[in-house]
Amino acid sequence: MMRHGTKNAYSDTPFRHLREVSVLFLILHLLSVTSSSAQQQRCWIAFRDKGESQSQVLTDARSLGISERALWRRGKVLPQGTLVDELDLPVSPAYLAQLRAAGVTIRATSRWLNAVSAELHSEQRVSLMKLPFVAAIDPVNISFRRTESLTLPAPQPLLKVVGVSAIDYGSSLTQLQNIRVTDVHARGVTGSGVIIGMLDNGYNQRTVHPVLKNIKVIAEYDFVQRDSNTSRSAGEFSTQGNHGAGTLSVVGGYENGRLIGAAFGASFILGKTEIDSVEIKIEEDLFVEGLEWMERLGADIVSASLGYNDWYSYNDFDGRTATTSKAGRITARKGVLLVAAMGNEGNYRDSRTRTTGSLIAPADADSIVSVGAVNSSRRLAGFSSTGPTADGRVKPEVVAQGVSVYSMYGEAGYRLGDGTSFATPLTAGVAALILSANPTLTPMQVRDRLMQTARPLYDSSAGMVTRPNNFYGWGMVDAMASAALTDVPLPLAGAFVLRQNFPNPFNGSTTIVVEAGAEASIDLSIYNLLGQRIRRIYAGKALVGMNTFRWTDALDDSGIPVATGVYVCRLIAGGSVSSRTMLYIK
Repeated sequence: MMRHGTKNAYSDTPFRHLREVSVLFLILHLLSVTSSSAQQQRCWIAFRDKGESQSQVLTDARSLGISERALWRRGKVLPQGTLVDELDLPVSPAYLAQLRAAGVTIRATSRWLNAVSAELHSEQRVSLMKLPFVAAIDPVNISFRRTESLTLPAPQPLLKVVGVSAIDYGSSLTQLQNIRVTDVHARGVTGSGVIIGMLDNGYNQRTVHPVLKNIKVIAEYDFVQRDSNTSRSAGEFSTQGNHGAGTLSVVGGYENGRLIGAAFGASFILGKTEIDSVEIKIEEDLFVEGLEWMERLGADIVSASLGYNDWYSYNDFDGRTATTSKAGRITARKGVLLVAAMGNEGNYRDSRTRTTGSLIAPADADSIVSVGAVNSSRRLAGFSSTGPTADGRVKPEVVAQGVSVYSMYGEAGYRLGDGTSFATPLTAGVAALILSANPTLTPMQVRDRLMQTARPLYDSSAGMVTRPNNFYGWGMVDAMASAALTDVPLPLAGAFVLRQNFPNPFNGSTTIVVEAGAEASIDLSIYNLLGQRIRRIYAGKALVGMNTFRWTDALDDSGIPVATGVYVCRLIAGGSVSSRTMLYIK
């Protein structure tokens, strides 16, 4: 797993990034995982059904922990009446109780897979298989890697450059300009109204670091320690939480003049599922658990700079075998777009070398976006993993800059990092910009836009002369083209156009754009369905071109949040009146 720079994105070694770990830590971990008998093994225990007397709760989404936001998002891909299904039912409490009574310590639970993971002795595996509700017990290997000291390269001096729209992008300008994110920001689209889930090894200094402290986090959970602190905990490995802080800064950070995230206006759900120092199966189990949790809370997009291959062979990367790949497919069915790193296992540009792909799970899943890495000159990074999948599908879907990406790195400050780990949050940020501007799109529609509007990248090397190919996929993501903001017509001289607000529906703030063909006084206000004005957004002179306004937190003129419902945005300008309907969902 994770041989793509996710935990060690700043290492000089592109193919097999290595970690420092003490002999004492490794011994203690071996003892905790294998037990003194050396017969205990990590297993998935799969059940035959969800048990009795649970079907009636399918009509009560709230009791299942499914948010209204998740139901609204599911409604984009599922017919009404089918928004909640058997997959949403929890694993049978009666089954769990019987396992615990048999001495089983449950480590992770999956509703979607209808299974739990646990360490079992061989005798336990035999006895549990006799239980009528147990369908299968799948033992898995635990992999330990030799580890060495990790040396972080010193920060390189970078030219500070000022970007557009009064945002100073600092050293992050190149990685955003390459995918035209700065152009989208200039149109007032920053990811507002979109919820991004992040799966990583933790998020150090999230509440205090200048680039992270203002990120809107609506939920966070440490699936390793089982608490709500996603920073490094006492006794954890020295690098725990640094990589996640880096990927979070790339997509959601904001420190003017230093580092700007691709979708800094989005909201975030943070899951800590990764354990630094060793590669063990429980990390994949926690990944699935975190993914299900984020879906129920209403995430639109999940960015995962994680991957697994230590206990799989190439033939397993068919999109249907790896645990995380199975979960990725279900995620798409529920209306969530999973954006996953291809891996840093290297690529094969010589026709005399292997033709099989070097990708990892869950990048092999279909209906997701797998991301490869290029440098700032748009040439494929030597470490970026390739397709095809074992069943012959093209991978990756797209690429983004993954070499010398400027990010925050825990207590060490800012670093230039390499890895598909960083190309992934950049791409997830672009997906969020697409949704922010077009909130009714389904995940497959967002995926299609990313692929079909990508700028083709290929050369004369073997396997790269056509598009798509198994190195660059469909090409480099283009935020401006995929958000369909390049062809918005300007109004005629003297005319005024009120654009549809975005996002719409919205559950926090929303952006309103007025295109003006002349300088003139305008009145922009929000009304309820009774025709009562509840908020004056702006009254004054509009300038020629695009005028951007915000209805912040859906507050009325008294500063009180309005109720869930339909509202009318009305523009009075140049002797004419125009309006747009808006849907606010708490």
